[in-house]
Amino acid sequence: MSLPTGATIVGIKCSDGAVIATDSLISWGTFILTDKGVKAFKLTDTIVLASAGLTSDYQMLVNRLKANIRLYEFDQKKSISVKALSKMIANTLYRMKMTPLYVQTVVVGHDEEGPALYTLDMGGSLIPDDYTAAGSGAQIAYGVLEKDYKEGLTVKEAEKLTVQAVKAGIARDAQSGGSIHIMIVTKDGVYERVVDN
Repeated sequence: MSLPTGATIVGIKCSDGAVIATDSLISWGTFILTDKGVKAFKLTDTIVLASAGLTSDYQMLVNRLKANIRLYEFDQKKSISVKALSKMIANTLYRMKMTPLYVQTVVVGHDEEGPALYTLDMGGSLIPDDYTAAGSGAQIAYGVLEKDYKEGLTVKEAEKLTVQAVKAGIARDAQSGGSIHIMIVTKDGVYERVVDN
């Protein structure tokens, strides 16, 4: 996906949770708007969404999802699962594919079925996976992931790997930069931290 905005987003499903890491640079082409942008959002106590692409589009998507999650949970009388939320996003993106939201989205979480990770493109494709990268720095990040990913990583091990992969994206992709925002999701909730690059 070629967009006028860049990002490096990396997600890993682990044995005991999931980890997602993003850069913080918001740009438009070659113009840097800020290096303090937010690209990862806590949607529920155990589900996080991160997005690369047009900032206004993913902010609007997040706001819409927060409202839809409340409606779902009120109607169903239970917490939304990672799969159900990811399908909700896929349906939203598919409905808008003729006038798309310019986003690449990664959803990680932990629910009754355990840890989960899904990648979605602008058209609403829904892809479950063990690890993923998105944004303009994705190809570089994938090089790190494919070299060092091992099945059964713990969140502590995956956190180090996501940081390495985002750092590689920042080093080689001109539209990625700033600090690295990490969100770790386990059955106990979401833990966030920021690493200076």
